Amino acid sequence: MLDRALARVNGWALDTVAPEWVDYVVSNTMTDFNRWFNGFLWTYDLKALVEQVMDEAPGVKTFVLRANQHWRGFQPGQHVEVFLPIGGDTVRRYYSLSGLPGDQKGRFSITVKQTEGGQASQWMHQHLRAGMSLKIGHPQGRFCHQGQAKVLFLCAGSGITPCHSMVSALLAQPESERPDIQVMAQFRQASDVIFWETLQQWAQDGLKVTTALSGLSADEVCLPGLAPRLDAAQLQKHCPDLLDRDIYLCGPTGFMTQMIEHLRGLNVDLARVHTERFVVAEPPSASPGAAFETAGAEVFFQHLNTRITLTEADQGKTLLQLGLDHGVLLESGCCQGMCGTCKLTVHEGQVSGNSLGNAVYLCTAYPASRQLVLDA
Repeated sequence: MLDRALARVNGWALDTVAPEWVDYVVSNTMTDFNRWFNGFLWTYDLKALVEQVMDEAPGVKTFVLRANQHWRGFQPGQHVEVFLPIGGDTVRRYYSLSGLPGDQKGRFSITVKQTEGGQASQWMHQHLRAGMSLKIGHPQGRFCHQGQAKVLFLCAGSGITPCHSMVSALLAQPESERPDIQVMAQFRQASDVIFWETLQQWAQDGLKVTTALSGLSADEVCLPGLAPRLDAAQLQKHCPDLLDRDIYLCGPTGFMTQMIEHLRGLNVDLARVHTERFVVAEPPSASPGAAFETAGAEVFFQHLNTRITLTEADQGKTLLQLGLDHGVLLESGCCQGMCGTCKLTVHEGQVSGNSLGNAVYLCTAYPASRQLVLDA
């Protein structure tokens, strides 16, 4: 009861008073009692209040969140780190952000699919309710539309969430300023489709939307806009100008790996394929960097115009650690090969470890050629 009452008060304060003034008042009245009684506003941490919980699809919930005065907004496609108090420990997970229509003053949503054995997703589905608050991190990630004129959003399962965020934002732009957008989203069966109503609305509004159901065969698909499991033939059929588009790819690891192979087979330039992961990279049984002799090898970080020459002491280090040890100011996040903050693109040379097409996750990847050129 107290949580809900405080939530209403906090929401009213943020709706009525500009965040900078809330921050000014709070920072000048900070006491241990205030921090204990109302830790949502009287805090130096970025926190989010749960305002609404909605069923999106079987096993999928959308949580509408309201950030406190420390929020500075996000770019569509970015994700946020959420700190979950589970069993006396703090469990950290990353979820894509979706904006809400209109001026929502720091409100956004995350959509979470409950997975079997998923500690975080199960706790959120069972325990996270309106009126509760969570500590969150500032938005991060570069899986955002980069201004290309023709784009394909290719996704599966919960991988639709960052694509939904980007497409929604692009459709909110004046029609003359929008890129040529196409969406292809794959799910197991019709009941598993996330954002079903939105996908249907986009199609009605003239957007080319293909919803693929991997549980159906080509003979069973009879409704317009539906397709069987996506493969090279389906990609060509539903997106004949595939080679002209930049592709934003997101979904389960197996799906993305298959799509990369299909796209490679269709002669798509993998430098135009932008990816986002949702799971921690599986650690290899042995360090892939151990077999490569690093001494004398060169890594050029083209976006920073910085070149480093490796030594024997660099043997077995990840690309992220190599850069940091040589004084290169590289961005990093989860350091588990998931969040994409450290992700760069291979322009020349080879890497081993965690990569997907031309995208390489520096924190869990290693040099594998004498000359390596990386760029943003």
